[in-house]
Amino acid sequence: MNDIKPLSYLIPFLLVLALGLACSSGKKGKRYVIGVSQCSMTDIWRQSMISDMEMEALNHPEIKLVVKDAAQDNDTQISQIKDLIKKKVDLLIISSNETEPVTPVAVEAYRAGIPTIILDRKINSDEYTTYIGADNYEIGRSIGMYVSSLIEGKTTILEIWGRRGSSSATERHQGFVDAMSIDPNVEIKELDGYWYKEDAYEAVLALDSIEDVDIVFAHNDMMALGAREAIEERDSSLVGRVEFIGVDGLLGGGLGVEAVAQGKLDASFYYPTGGGVAIKVAWQILSGQAYTKKYALSTAMIDKTNAGTLYLQSDRLVEYQRQIEKQRANLSRLLSKYNFLYSSLIIILILALLLGGSAIYTVYINRKVRQKNHLLNEKNRLVQQQKEELSVANRRIEQVTAQKLQFFTNVSHEIKTPLTLILGPLDKMAQDAPAGAFADDIRIVKKNAERLKRVIDQLLDFRKIENNKMGLRVTKMDLVFLVQEVKSYFNNLAQSKRIDYTFLHEMDSLFVWVDTDKMEKILTNLLSNAFKFTPEQGKITIRLREEETEVVLSVEDDGEGIPPENLASVFERFFTSGQSYAPGTGIGLHLTREFVLMHKGSIRVESEQGERTVFTVQIPKGKSHFDESCVFLPNATESSSGVAHLDISQVQETLNKKYDYTILIVEDDWDIRAYLQHELSGNFNVLVAENGAKALDILLKENVSLVISDVMMPEMNGFELCRRVKSDMALSHIPVILLTALSDDSQRLYGFEGGADEYIQKPFNIEIVKLRIIKLLEERNRLREVFLKESQSPAGLSFDDLFMRKFIALIEENYGDPDFSIEKGSEKLGLSRVHLYRKVKELSGITPTDFLRNYRLKKASALLKQRSGTISEVAYATGFGSPAYFSKCFKAVYNITPTEFIESL
Repeated sequence: MNDIKPLSYLIPFLLVLALGLACSSGKKGKRYVIGVSQCSMTDIWRQSMISDMEMEALNHPEIKLVVKDAAQDNDTQISQIKDLIKKKVDLLIISSNETEPVTPVAVEAYRAGIPTIILDRKINSDEYTTYIGADNYEIGRSIGMYVSSLIEGKTTILEIWGRRGSSSATERHQGFVDAMSIDPNVEIKELDGYWYKEDAYEAVLALDSIEDVDIVFAHNDMMALGAREAIEERDSSLVGRVEFIGVDGLLGGGLGVEAVAQGKLDASFYYPTGGGVAIKVAWQILSGQAYTKKYALSTAMIDKTNAGTLYLQSDRLVEYQRQIEKQRANLSRLLSKYNFLYSSLIIILILALLLGGSAIYTVYINRKVRQKNHLLNEKNRLVQQQKEELSVANRRIEQVTAQKLQFFTNVSHEIKTPLTLILGPLDKMAQDAPAGAFADDIRIVKKNAERLKRVIDQLLDFRKIENNKMGLRVTKMDLVFLVQEVKSYFNNLAQSKRIDYTFLHEMDSLFVWVDTDKMEKILTNLLSNAFKFTPEQGKITIRLREEETEVVLSVEDDGEGIPPENLASVFERFFTSGQSYAPGTGIGLHLTREFVLMHKGSIRVESEQGERTVFTVQIPKGKSHFDESCVFLPNATESSSGVAHLDISQVQETLNKKYDYTILIVEDDWDIRAYLQHELSGNFNVLVAENGAKALDILLKENVSLVISDVMMPEMNGFELCRRVKSDMALSHIPVILLTALSDDSQRLYGFEGGADEYIQKPFNIEIVKLRIIKLLEERNRLREVFLKESQSPAGLSFDDLFMRKFIALIEENYGDPDFSIEKGSEKLGLSRVHLYRKVKELSGITPTDFLRNYRLKKASALLKQRSGTISEVAYATGFGSPAYFSKCFKAVYNITPTEFIESL
């Protein structure tokens, strides 16, 4: 294949050569951008100026015109000129709106090194490249001299100004006045026409009197024509005696020359636009040719003696120009075709060479390709085989990893069962043991059992995080109080190791949105790590401070420190320091970082070996950073809600009572079953079963008040038992408590969805289990009494609760109305339908709709019993829409038809 390389380099070289030759024929010289700042583009004279520029620019293909229209606004023109300066145009042509405002920016362009041509209207500075324009003062003076020749006796002249701030208008006026000042019989009146025919027309119409006007001199032809139309409209007889004189003398339909030829104007003075001259001079400047500081454009008077001839000549000039432009366009098209054909010829020749070379190249490499193809196919087969083997190995690794994690999770669950049997008795022994060495031993055992529980919880949390099943339960709580509480967990350890153990904070309270459980685990892990590596008589300091957008919590110790090479790995899972005196699982700090990241915070570590180690946690303030997967709980802390120190004497009194309830314990583990039976026998009558199937047999035979069941059991698990109980009408009233070592929220949700009334995780506190049983049964007993009162009251339920009395009174008032519904009832009670549903369901155990139906049926049964009418009459009297629907509801509730009910009386 190495022999192919010279040919592979030849082909790109030939392609580049072909493109270069093809493009060389179309190369052009340097392109120039000329910026044109025009004060206005709406009047004919200035449009002619731009047309002249574009016409002349056709002679110079290297020139590109960029025209800006200021629309007679000084600020707009200044802004446009600055933009052209910023774009660094090659040359700038300025025709100013008004002299004074535009002068500074024109000077700025000149000083920026941009050749500047001032066209038509001057500026108040000599800092420009060249000026092009006619002598406006001389034009004004010539018009004055012409008007003087027309004066006979006392004469009134109406002068119509362009724009007073422009140099052309000012100079024309000054020249005209200087010429007329020698004649005392002349009176000059002035009007502002702003260069536009419409403005001059309106201004003349607005004059109080025009009878004394003998001559109208306008600064351009269009304003003169506007004045003529206004005078003709006011008094057509004046048009014949008033002389109308303008300036511009433009060629074309309706313009100055034609107006003079048609007698609409008596005279006009030709004022060249200078557009074509400006482009010629611009090219001289750009191409380095000689030029002068000022170019004066010639002018001439146009009257009836020469207007007709000029008008005819203008038509012929326009036609000549049109033919020239057409020939220029044809020439441009022919040149373009020539360039295209030339380029095509070059490319065809090069492609022919390439085709020949390619043929040789193809023959040459074909043999080489065939030789290599076999080798490549064999390599591909081997690579594919290796890929498949790697895929199988990867799947196997994933399966083994999942099995390992599941194994540790299952082991953790299995450990929780004996932990329940260890911690439960230890709690009682720790309370009852007399002071002395025996009590100290019990506390040591209890402390290490709780430590074992924390390790198991960490393993389970790790499993949840790996499976993305851990969520946040966020609440607003006092972080100062939480830190103080967690700090107290380690007070005895600090005293035993004589460690200087302090918590530094400047605020009495600091409320933040966090998951309390995970925040407690974050601080517990950091403190546990600090105590693990801090020697006796060392120092551990907790610091808490508030910043503008976050709170900062740090734990510092003066232990051995972390080697620099290990700093980047301390938060990785399964990382341990390798120090034999401080063993660990290697997941504590990993979990800590994950918990911090779940709060959208950050954690970092700084360490100096032999000096100190600092772990710093930063948690954002507020709650906007939490996403929709978080659960927000009511705001409460022990310190803020007044439950930091509770009187539990009433709790103990409740736990010491004997209750006439029968509890069924369903547990396959003999020790747990025996432990629960022993502990609960002091308060309840206790029955036991080994699994769900046997439990169902007992439930059908015995009067059981509550079921407390394990989840993981043979034959029938706790979930299935709960579903069977809740789906059986004879058993559905029995509360079910599930005990399990499982900790996933999905499993808890599955249990609650199946009808479980409570879900208690192992290892559990037996006192809490007892209290939950007592409260569940008391609640059921209260509901039972409510329904008992309902069944005994012919008028309906009789609650002490004001709401239910109001609700029942509303039904009593409207039950006979077939149009009455729960929606209307909710409006009358001032509640939404959803809130009414929840309230009635909570207090009565049935929905408001069923409550209304049952109430109507009780009224109907009373009427039938009294034989107060036929079945149809009773149905309509109690609000049912039809006797058929009444009979259907009666049968569904009482399992008997209304007819059968009457016959049974």
